[in-house]
Amino acid sequence: MTKDRKKIATMLFGGALAASLLMALTGGVILFTGQGIVWQLKAVAVLLLGLSPLPVASSAYLFRVLERSAKDAESYTTRDPLTGLYNEHTFWDLLQYETQRSQRQQYKFSLLHIDVDNFKVVNDRYGHEVGDLYLKDFSNILKAAVRKGDIPARYGGDNFTAILPVCDEEQAYIVAKRIMDSLRGHTLILPDGSQVQETVSIGVAVFPSHAQDAQDLFLLADNMLNQAKSSGKDHMAFPSERDNVETLRHLGETNLLILDALRGQKQRKIVPFFQPIVDVRSRKVLAHEVLTRIIVDDRIIPAADFIEAAENMGAIGKIDYQLIEQAFRIVKEKKHSGTLFLNLSPKALIIKEFIPTIRSLFRDYDVQPDSMVFEITERDTVKNIRLIEEFVRKLKDDGFRFAIDDFGSGYSSLQYLRSFPVDYLKVDGEFIRHLPGKGAVDRKIVASIADLAERIGIKTIAEYVETEDILGAVAEVGIHYAQGYYIRRPSPDLG
Repeated sequence: MTKDRKKIATMLFGGALAASLLMALTGGVILFTGQGIVWQLKAVAVLLLGLSPLPVASSAYLFRVLERSAKDAESYTTRDPLTGLYNEHTFWDLLQYETQRSQRQQYKFSLLHIDVDNFKVVNDRYGHEVGDLYLKDFSNILKAAVRKGDIPARYGGDNFTAILPVCDEEQAYIVAKRIMDSLRGHTLILPDGSQVQETVSIGVAVFPSHAQDAQDLFLLADNMLNQAKSSGKDHMAFPSERDNVETLRHLGETNLLILDALRGQKQRKIVPFFQPIVDVRSRKVLAHEVLTRIIVDDRIIPAADFIEAAENMGAIGKIDYQLIEQAFRIVKEKKHSGTLFLNLSPKALIIKEFIPTIRSLFRDYDVQPDSMVFEITERDTVKNIRLIEEFVRKLKDDGFRFAIDDFGSGYSSLQYLRSFPVDYLKVDGEFIRHLPGKGAVDRKIVASIADLAERIGIKTIAEYVETEDILGAVAEVGIHYAQGYYIRRPSPDLG
């Protein structure tokens, strides 16, 4: 009997070993010939199972786990993590696909570009958690209001889109109206018990009636959205006979420029330029400010020509991400260890993903937070002071430093010194330009700013230093650092 048991055990062991070897061999074949991540994960599982004494019993379960993990990974790259809708990147892929399918099968389809009204006010007043709740609530209403087969997406921030296949103007109006009517009968109850009435503005464009490619269709829908918002919000707007892409193109060239640059198309790209900041007395370089430029063929487009349009499009956060990442690549290549200054738009800060993305970029490129100074422009801050204060304190805790840009240009300069734990004041260039000669009032103002900053332990920087006379006057009034064309013009070289 004992001998029989030994024979059975030997046979079982041999069978399990043979199955394991067979599964390992099968896994190797799949690993080198299978297509896609799911097959590769399965193959790895088979190889691992080949070492298991019970390969057959555990394989089905592990296959299911790995396939589910692969699907989760795919969802992560195509879906917005907050709302579960498709993200911006996937939206563009689907819009291109729908445009091509529409051309082949000769049907119309519509695009809705949607902006959640007053989101910035809610987000600023109640904070990011309530802002997220606001957006998730709307995304659920959007999913319920569109037709089966329609494709809603979160484009970014408080902007959403919906691709409506096989849909003409009349059907698009019905869908857009259903979205707006759903909100009119809906109230969001906040954690503190207060209630918020949600509304949206919607721009509509139809392919091929209004545009002949995906990008022009988006441009037109975006222009219609702006018209709807300017009509008092809680409105929708359709193109009139005058509102075709050709007549609107002169209004939307900057928008197209930004879209192309963000997607790296048509030889257009976002690049960092660097301008040195020097110690006024020693003339040694202290740091570099990172400035945004868009390269179009051989032309360099300065930030002043597109930043406002980027903010209105909700694209400013994406521009900042790309700018920081490209600057960090150069820092890594050059093995640069100095300080960088970067101007942030307050409109980028309403996006909850902004801070985690910034932190991730610093980790990925192994850049220390104390080597970055974020600049907040005084003129833009007053409308979002509570939100900006929260943002500053969070990143200050991480070790980042901050500067107030254009200090002295507004009416609340001293309030910012009380509200924000800043490290630098960049004195508004209008004061600096008039320091030499007859600028007696400007000289006294700048000297007072320098004296106040010195007393409270904040360093000062003069902008727009364009001549030796200005640099000398800056030193005389007690400013610590300077930047401007006299010192060096911005360039793509970090040196």
